[in-house]
Amino acid sequence: MPACQKVHLKSAANLYFAVFFSALLVVAACSSPTATDPAPASPTTRSTIISSPSPVPQTTKTPRRESTRPAASPTATGPVNTPEPTPTEGCTNDATFLNDITVPDNSIFAPGDSIDKRWSIQNTGTCDWRADYRFVLTSGDGMGAAPETALFPARSGTVATIQVPMTAPAEPGDYISRWQARSPEGNLFGAVVFIKIKVVGLEQPTASPPP
Repeated sequence: MPACQKVHLKSAANLYFAVFFSALLVVAACSSPTATDPAPASPTTRSTIISSPSPVPQTTKTPRRESTRPAASPTATGPVNTPEPTPTEGCTNDATFLNDITVPDNSIFAPGDSIDKRWSIQNTGTCDWRADYRFVLTSGDGMGAAPETALFPARSGTVATIQVPMTAPAEPGDYISRWQARSPEGNLFGAVVFIKIKVVGLEQPTASPPP
């Protein structure tokens, strides 16, 4: 066989082989199953729980009320007067002599001397002695004193000092003056107290006998 013919046959064989190989590749590609892309996974649904904040309790403010009390007046300064005892309904009056504070019995005075007589008396009744209770002369010589005077205001159970200014009589001798408490209704009550004195005159000079 001539050389040119051999070369022609060899080229034809190579061409055939290439075509055949290409066909196989095409067939292989068509027959293989087409890979499908996986379906995209659905995104996982997240449940977002939004917690509502607990309601904050609100304090209701009560409207402030203005005080209706009157403003306190300033305290007055000055001497404080002791209030008198208040009347007591259905009470009883009584007085008990305790002692002579001044001028014991049978004290001696000169005519016209001033006498400051004081007694200590206790209110032993259940009534309080108010300003309308009196201390009155019941018998004897008043020795220049007023016939009645105010009974010292005293509550039940307390002790009072009764004072009566007097003047010794001008004439020498023995004198007695009796006094007692009296209620606003005019009733005498309690112990009868008294003052008993002796008035002594001045000695007169004795006249000398004539020579």
